[in-house]
Amino acid sequence: MMESRLRRLALALLEASAEAEPEVQQQLREALSGLGAADPEELLQCCGEYLRNHDKLPAPQRALILASMAAVVRSHLEELGKATAADAIALGALEISRAKEAQRDWQEAAAALLVELGRRFLARVMEELLRRFPPGALPPPGLLRTCADLAASNVFGMVPFLSSILGTLLPLLGTARADSMKCTLCYALQRFSESIQEYLAGQGQGPDPTVRGDAFAADLGAAFDTLSLQWGSSRDGKLRLAVLEALGPMSSLIPPEQLQEQLPKLLPAILGLYRKHPEPFSHLQEPVPGAGGRRGSGQPQSGGAAGAAPGGRCWPRSAPQPIPSSPRAARTTRSCCAASPSWLARSRSASRSGCCRAWSAVPSATAWGRCCCCATSSTAPLPKWKCRKFPSSLP
Repeated sequence: MMESRLRRLALALLEASAEAEPEVQQQLREALSGLGAADPEELLQCCGEYLRNHDKLPAPQRALILASMAAVVRSHLEELGKATAADAIALGALEISRAKEAQRDWQEAAAALLVELGRRFLARVMEELLRRFPPGALPPPGLLRTCADLAASNVFGMVPFLSSILGTLLPLLGTARADSMKCTLCYALQRFSESIQEYLAGQGQGPDPTVRGDAFAADLGAAFDTLSLQWGSSRDGKLRLAVLEALGPMSSLIPPEQLQEQLPKLLPAILGLYRKHPEPFSHLQEPVPGAGGRRGSGQPQSGGAAGAAPGGRCWPRSAPQPIPSSPRAARTTRSCCAASPSWLARSRSASRSGCCRAWSAVPSATAWGRCCCCATSSTAPLPKWKCRKFPSSLP
């Protein structure tokens, strides 16, 4: 019979995967996917039974089987019945919980299976994942990354779940001790914020038209403070970069007054990190909300920080403005500046004297420019510039 013959072929391939070389593993994965085209439900059931009956399979072999199952689901999702999907979802969640953090291939393969199933059976996937969240403690990193990937792959289905997920996670941010866990939390907050932005941008297509950005402002605002004030000063470069990647999309969802309050502390930290490690900043171009756009309306907000990305020189949007008359105005003006990479490279030796010497200038007849350290505006030639914060550090 066709089904029994398919099962025998699948078991033979699964047994052969135990000690296969990497190039052979790829061929085995393709062969299993090809069998799945004949009967996807039969293959998924066979793979699931094999994993459940062989608890001590090495992690690479488990990852290969789970990746093959994900490939079958990706190509034949509409052909799966609810019972088969439920068994595969329970298996994927179990495998993620069993895999250790160091066994990333195993975790990622199980997560890929759940993400593919979540494109059609999201409610069941989220029910299984949330059931495995330990009460009063942070969930395992693998579960958290899977939720983040689900938010990226199924925006309109996932955003209604985010209120409960954020309500569970945010009170526990302070309990994260390992830098790897903090990086995972930053990744999750980044994906959640990006999905909220996309949901608001296409709000008419979502299942719940009443969802507004204001509903997430308080929760994300508290997380923004934790990331920018505590984790952003970590010695771990990977964590600092993860914090910056999360703060970009989060900044358009938090209350604007909170963002204005944090910018004077946040921008020097970004510029300091850029001076030490400029390479990762090429993709950090997230806009910071400004005067344009209506919060919660789904329309993107135009802001000065779009031109303040650390990778480029800032050109004025209009004619030169007078020097701000108050410290608060000076702090606000500072958000419109950007550091010139070439100037930062030339000024590293002078930065030890105190002034970051982050400046932007327009090569015009007036040589107008603005200092990012103190927001000083001047038409004086560069050698006569004086930083208001560190007046003795400039020539």
